[in-house]
Amino acid sequence: MTKTEIAKTIIDICRTDASFCKDICGGDPKTFLSEITDDMPERDFLFSVDKYLATFKVGHLYFYKKLLRPYMGFRVRRYGDSLFITRAEKELPFSKGDEIVAIDGMTIEKTAEKYSVFFDGDPPDRQGEHWETVIANANDITVRSKKTYIYLIRTDVAREIVEPSCVYKPLKKDIYYIKLTNFFDEQDILSITDYASKDITRTENLIIDIRNNCGGNDTEFLPLLKFLLTEDDIMCDKPIFTAEDEILYTERNAVERIKYYNEYLKTTTFEEVQKFIIGQIEELKKNIGKGFLPAKTDEFLFPSNGTDYPQKVVVLTDCYCASSAESFVEIASRLQKVTVIGRPTMGINDYANLTYFDFGEYVLHYPTSRSKAIDSGKGTRGKGIKPDIYVPWSPKHIFEDVDLNVATDWLTSQ
Repeated sequence: MTKTEIAKTIIDICRTDASFCKDICGGDPKTFLSEITDDMPERDFLFSVDKYLATFKVGHLYFYKKLLRPYMGFRVRRYGDSLFITRAEKELPFSKGDEIVAIDGMTIEKTAEKYSVFFDGDPPDRQGEHWETVIANANDITVRSKKTYIYLIRTDVAREIVEPSCVYKPLKKDIYYIKLTNFFDEQDILSITDYASKDITRTENLIIDIRNNCGGNDTEFLPLLKFLLTEDDIMCDKPIFTAEDEILYTERNAVERIKYYNEYLKTTTFEEVQKFIIGQIEELKKNIGKGFLPAKTDEFLFPSNGTDYPQKVVVLTDCYCASSAESFVEIASRLQKVTVIGRPTMGINDYANLTYFDFGEYVLHYPTSRSKAIDSGKGTRGKGIKPDIYVPWSPKHIFEDVDLNVATDWLTSQ
């Protein structure tokens, strides 16, 4: 496909296949198309698409070029009129804690005004990923590092900071700690339920850290819920989410989702999950082309009782807790022995159940389900799921795990 044809297909998907189509119109397609030419530079094309998709204000919507890693070697978070660098690759001439004070010669405030399509409606501490999109399109940035200013011509660093996707360990006496950065890897959950379960169920307190958890598949985290249930609680055959969903069964969505589920079937060994996926494929085949229909009520897939220990559970969250991680928080926050600490989640699950359209060289991911909580004004888009104990973000978080300290202090004081 040419770039113009790709842009037109993106518009069509957003109007007819993406599950937000009945609620959100987005930006003017004519304005978007007027920016697109078949011979335009790759960087400009990707940025134009990003700007158009940003007008929908939907987290589960993104476009990228295969084999291209736009990560520039650092992460940022806005505080005041600076972008604080929260992580940085060693080969860069700045480090975490330094401040980006200008982009292409403009202050952060002026830059936010120029690219307001990315930032409107979001508080500063929830804008990090949008700023990285803007920086990736900039020519230069000005960094204040230890009271010295560094002027940088734009450069791409195609190496991401790699962190373990799963960490579990005793943290201190009577506190066990689990950190999960995604819910994609079945082996992570198996390692916890197989190897750490005895330690966890002998410990009085448990902290589950899902800050910066990008999500994955809801079915992956279900075995963990037994640690969050009390001993006499049983969730088998009960609905696990408070709001009903509806699925948009367009022909394109059904075809693409069936492809996705067939690939997922190859990766899971959980028998109950396999049954669930096969059921979803059957629903897609049965309802192809029928438009919006109520989703079958999700039921707890694992017949699980709770445990006496741990007696108290803290779930740590922030604005980078997204998708399936938000689903985990939604369930956990309703359970008796769970307290959520940190900041609101990303708030992108009003429109979920992603599928993707493959353009060959590019890929568009978009949602196919819609939460009916939207109709009663109880959606979470742009707001997220609020914690029980709110801990505002500040630059102090860059060098000290403030949230974890609050959690351990709270647990030991109870």
